[in-house]
Amino acid sequence: MATGPNITDHRATPRMTARGQLYASVEAYNSAHPDAALPLEMAQRHRLRCYTAAHRGLIDDVTGTDFTWTIAFLPDLPTDRDRPGVVLATRWGAPPLLVLAQDVGLRTAWTTLVERWPTHLSEAATLLDSLARVPASTDSSV
Repeated sequence: MATGPNITDHRATPRMTARGQLYASVEAYNSAHPDAALPLEMAQRHRLRCYTAAHRGLIDDVTGTDFTWTIAFLPDLPTDRDRPGVVLATRWGAPPLLVLAQDVGLRTAWTTLVERWPTHLSEAATLLDSLARVPASTDSSV
């Protein structure tokens, strides 16, 4: 008799890497991060602010794949403030999804990456690790 979700199902349970949580699907990531959800439709994902290392993608030296990755900043809300959120590496908008940082200022994260221009996923993760965590704002105008 089943009593709950199958926690051995790799699609529902994130796998930990040395750099963060790795999700096998958008649905699994969105379930864990509803306030920083990745759009379900690929066309909407392509409109997100992403760091792409000059459209080459970041070389994967973290998860052991031969993918190139891009980095999205979620939630993608227009603002002049440094809103806290999630910095997420994706395979050009497709799974797997790797959380590189949580509760960091998204504008600060973006600026940090653009100023230092990492070309490897580990370099980006190290830069993001150095950022201070910011508390989530309760101000809806942020």
